[in-house]
Amino acid sequence: MTEANASTSGSPVEGASTASCNFCGSDQIVSSEFGIVCTNCSMVLEENVIVNSTEFTKNANGTSSINGQFVGEYCTTPFSHWGGPGQRFTSGGTKDQTILKGKQRLHSLATQLNLDPHFVEAAHRLFILAVQRNFTQGRKIANVLAACLYIVCRREKAPRLLIDFSEVLQTNVFVLGSVYLKFRRLLNIQVPVMEPTHYIDRFAAKLELEGKEAEVSNTARLLAKRMSKDWLSTGRRPAGICGAALLIASRWHGFNRTEEQVIEIMRICTSTLKNRL
Repeated sequence: MTEANASTSGSPVEGASTASCNFCGSDQIVSSEFGIVCTNCSMVLEENVIVNSTEFTKNANGTSSINGQFVGEYCTTPFSHWGGPGQRFTSGGTKDQTILKGKQRLHSLATQLNLDPHFVEAAHRLFILAVQRNFTQGRKIANVLAACLYIVCRREKAPRLLIDFSEVLQTNVFVLGSVYLKFRRLLNIQVPVMEPTHYIDRFAAKLELEGKEAEVSNTARLLAKRMSKDWLSTGRRPAGICGAALLIASRWHGFNRTEEQVIEIMRICTSTLKNRL
């Protein structure tokens, strides 16, 4: 705290967070150029006070202008320009605009992937770190957003593959994977290894198993676990393991599913499925 001139002029503070002086106990508190000042002991109680009220000043030409600056939730610089009635605040900070627009695009991406809102909140926090570390420079914002959301999916063990993001964004899956790996290395983010069993229920529902999806899924899950114990899934993508397990399980339960049907659903090549079988 610093001392101010006792004769400092100011107006009484209405609804101030400090009802009385912390030093002398006086309630003679005014708002001045120093902040909130106690006129009894001349102590500055608060500085750079931010208020949530909005005040306007009428200019000579009849138009109105806003007083002060608006500080957003994720802003690194305040919003300092108001375009008039019906307009939004704008800011000269490019990073602030990128962060705000990023959340809107995350909502759109999560909706297309059928993800809950809490995925968006977690991914947006990662995206803020990416912007602050200048990770978005020289990269497509959509790819960075997808990498953030995919990391959250891995943490929450949501059955989403990187190729799902690639199809929604219409981008190369290897480019997207490169952005994801570089972002993980930048922030030293650890994600759990996704077991193939997490994806079996999702893909079994697309095989049209006439109400026996649960039985086929359970059998496929046992096969996938057996493959994991035999180190067959180590170093391999889960789609191939899921495809082989589902094909064997569906035929075990009397459903004549062809390799072509499984390949189309799993989005893998013929050689991958045959190697897993």
